[in-house]
Amino acid sequence: MGTYLFGDTGESPDPKFDALSSLLDAGTFARVEQLGVADGWRCLEAGGGGGSVANWLADVVAPSGHVTVTDIDVTRLEERDNVTVLEHDLVSNILPGNAFDLVHARLVLFHLPARDAVLRKLHDALRPGGWLVLEEFDYLPLEVLSAAPDDAKLIMRVKNALLTLLDQAGAELAWGARIERALADTGLHDVSGSREVQEWEGGSPGCRLLAETARLVRAKLPLTDAEFDRYLELMAAPETVVSSYAICGARGRR
Repeated sequence: MGTYLFGDTGESPDPKFDALSSLLDAGTFARVEQLGVADGWRCLEAGGGGGSVANWLADVVAPSGHVTVTDIDVTRLEERDNVTVLEHDLVSNILPGNAFDLVHARLVLFHLPARDAVLRKLHDALRPGGWLVLEEFDYLPLEVLSAAPDDAKLIMRVKNALLTLLDQAGAELAWGARIERALADTGLHDVSGSREVQEWEGGSPGCRLLAETARLVRAKLPLTDAEFDRYLELMAAPETVVSSYAICGARGRR
């Protein structure tokens, strides 16, 4: 398995998951709703993180549907009447076959050098007619739209340092750009995708995510304390505007 860059710091990643939820949940819910998910569906949330998607799905498929939510760290995931929490490594552990009407994974596979093998597992976990939905960042965009020149250089230095750390940990930075093709290559049908680049202002969920991500790997960033403090100030300042990482979604049907 690849190294999850943000899992070994000893710090709580809750603020990061909160920022991710605020940034991405509305889009995730809209993508899944388009599939007609309803009472009775059996769903797999692979890499459940903070649990917001699994909890939403549990409400949507109640009372007769069920959600299985997996992660290597399940401390933030909640068992419910129709939710099973499973401590699970997508690379080394098996998944049931032909079991789910919906399989969803968000910002999970790009971390894994074995992502194509894991994608095959997710495909095989679908029932015939079931949907696989992936959501990932394409990390190569993100430019500074509004900041003083020295501040803009600092923001890009932090971005490049973070991307270097992710690359060294086995992540595929442009994975989001190829998920639609990857779904088609597994043999799924009715494949379609979307790509969105937003403007993130300081203090927004996107900039909070950038700040929390940098905090989690502070010890590995080649910055002075003054530079790091300035970066956090910039991520909170409304005058700062960056164009986001590209938010990519793709779906396909077995």
